[in-house]
Order: sequence, then C-alpha cells, then structure tokens
Amino acid sequence: MSAWEDFLERMAQEIRSRLDGGVPLPAATGEPSTSTPGRVMVCFVNRYMNPLDGVKYKIRFDGQELAGITSEQSHCIELQPRTLRPIQVSVWSRERNAYKALDPVTPLQGQPVLVRKRLNTLKVLGETDEPNSPQTPQPRPQAPRPAPPPGTSPENNQGIHPPTAERDERGNPLFPAERPVPGQITVTQLRTIFPKIQGGAPTDAHLRAVADELNADLAKYKLDTPVRRAHFFGQIKREAGATLSGAAECLNYSADDLKRFSYYKQHPNEAQIDGRTVTTLPNGAKHTKPANQETIANSIYGAQGLGPTLGNVEATDGWRFRGRGMKQLTGRDNYARFTARHQVIWGGNTNFCAQPELVSLMPYAIRSAVFFWLDKKCWRPADDGITDDAIDAVTRIVNAGEIANHKKGVYRDPGKDPVLLRRSYVKLAHAAFI
Repeated sequence: MSAWEDFLERMAQEIRSRLDGGVPLPAATGEPSTSTPGRVMVCFVNRYMNPLDGVKYKIRFDGQELAGITSEQSHCIELQPRTLRPIQVSVWSRERNAYKALDPVTPLQGQPVLVRKRLNTLKVLGETDEPNSPQTPQPRPQAPRPAPPPGTSPENNQGIHPPTAERDERGNPLFPAERPVPGQITVTQLRTIFPKIQGGAPTDAHLRAVADELNADLAKYKLDTPVRRAHFFGQIKREAGATLSGAAECLNYSADDLKRFSYYKQHPNEAQIDGRTVTTLPNGAKHTKPANQETIANSIYGAQGLGPTLGNVEATDGWRFRGRGMKQLTGRDNYARFTARHQVIWGGNTNFCAQPELVSLMPYAIRSAVFFWLDKKCWRPADDGITDDAIDAVTRIVNAGEIANHKKGVYRDPGKDPVLLRRSYVKLAHAAFI
C-alpha cells in the first residue's frame, strides 16, 4: 500500500470510528466537528501520477520548516498543522537556481487533506550516476516544448474516434483526435463558472482540488474538449449549487413544495405534517417549524415513492442514500454502482454503501460526478454542441422529470425553470473554456 493510500485508509478508519461513536461528520452537520485542523499529506508526483524522486523541497507551516529530498519510497510528507494558515510548499528549480513556490495548501477544520503536487520534471543523471541501460542519456532540454494551440472543435464527436488497439504506457486504450487536446482546467476558468457572490462561493483551494482531480486524466474522464467540459460543469452547477460543495441533499421543503412530489401528491395531509410551515402567533411574530427531512427522504425515496427505481429496500434507505456529491448521487443502487466503478477507475476498496457520507467529501464528491458522466455516457449527446437541444438531451439523462415538467409548463417563473437554468449554466461554462 502506498503512503497516500495508507493516509486515506487511516482517515477512513477515523471517519468510521466517529460514526460508530455517534459523532456526526462535518459534511453532515455543516459545522466543523473540531477546531483542530485535520492532517495534511503532500505528495510529489509526475504527470502520470507516479512518485517523483530527487525533488528537493521545503514546506513551511506554523512557524516551522521541513526540508528534504523525495524518493520513490518517500515522496509523500504528512503534516499535522496547528492552525488553518496556508501551508507554503516550494521545490528547487534548476533553471532558476532557487526555490520555486507552488500553490499553497489550506488545511480544513476536522477534515484530512490530500494534495498531489504534479511537476513536469525529469531526473537528470549526474556524472557519478550509473545509467540503467548502456544507452547514453539524452541531454536535458533547455526549455519545455510548447503545447500546440487548441484547434477548432469539429462539429461531430469533437474529433474523438473510438479506441484503437494501441495502448498508452498505463495500458489504457488510445482515442485518436483530429485536433490538439485543450490544456488543463484552471482555477480561473472554474471561478468564472462559480464566481464569488454574496451568500457563498467555493474557495480557490476547493476549486484547485477539483481541477487537480480532473486534470489527472482528462481524456479518460471524457473531459478533453471545451464542449464536454461546458456540459459537465453546467450540469454540476445546477446539481451542486453555486458553492460546488457536494454536500448532502437538503430536504427542508415547505408543505406546499412537498406536494410536487408524487408521494406527497397522494398523501397531502402528510405534507402538512412533514413539511416546513410558518404560523403567525397571537402577538404577530412568525414561528417556523422546520421540515422533518429524514421522514421526507424516507417517504420520497421509499417503497411507496421512488424507492423501487433506486434500489432502496430498507425503511431508512431513503435518508441513508439521499443525494450527495456534485451530481447528487441518490439511491442504494447508484451508491453500489459507484463503489464498483470506483475500484475500476481509481482503484482502492472504498465501499460507499457502507460509508455513504464519504460521497460528500473530496475527492469522492467530484469523482461521483465523473462516474455518472461516464456511466450514463453523457458525453455523447454533449458532443452535439452548445445548443438547447444538446443541453436538454444531457438534462434528460440527469433529470428527465425536469424536461417533462418544462414541456408541461409547470415552471411558471422562467428564473426558476431548471431546464432554462441548465441551458444558461452550460453556455456560461462554455464561455469560460473557449
């Protein structure tokens, strides 16, 4: 087991121990479970996510400094910060003959943070080093080869062809492209889609974590064109909201809003009992009774509601497997499918049916959206372009009910019509990526 896998396993065990002890997770309560920052692990890897050796680094945090040189066996550094101040990470640059500062790492209250620092570097043999082969090592290039500029996206399938018999160095099939694959996703692009607005917005550190996770293999995740990325993030903005949090689904519906759901249409009296209500007291003050969210989840996603289509079999499955992650993964079947596909795509043995709370946490929150995108082949209709028909085709995969209600004229306020909102979000995202 690698150092970072061991780190995640220990953090998972800590989460399990909290759950077994009845301590809620930060994502479940919206509040930090402790004022102490969680542990932080910084790993130095190459573009293929393999360990980097020979990297000279300095890490400064809480008034102290760690320095060293990485090896293949020791390329991850685990820290326990005392404050939430950003951790400064620097690596030695042979070109500058000085340390080069990387993006800082921000600890989180009560939550672990795993950051992989990808460096475009290579190991140069010294005069006393023995090469691994009799071939003479090639001289180190004076400057990196510039990336080709992204070409115009073709109209059909974005120029991506079916896989060939050829494989890359990791054994993955190659997908030939007629045009250069665009560069990596940046924080600046994501900030355009998720701007800093009053009422909440994702931090730069959170956007960096999302970008880093996806940039690990954009072609594999079918996010290798501006059009695909636009559809992916436009749909995510509707699902995860302006904060891109991936937190568990909020079911604090009013009694009237509950009656939009099929279960409460058939049981309107229960909507009045379970939903949020506001009453006026004799002195004129307003009293708000919050919704019983657990009961609502078990009713909407239970046996008499959507439960049979979601694979929910136990009485509490609706609440246990309510929407989480940046795609709002819902239902026992989807959590089980994510568990199986996660092992194939990312490795490891994480079981989201046993630990559904993990889907709210990074990196699983964004991975759950990637899983849905790949599993449902959302990229295929997305390749038709940035048109209302193409956007609606993806929306039909994500939430067919919204398309049906839109056609029926259920959404009387255009500003609250989810179909129109998804269209605007995708177009906003496309402007950020082109």
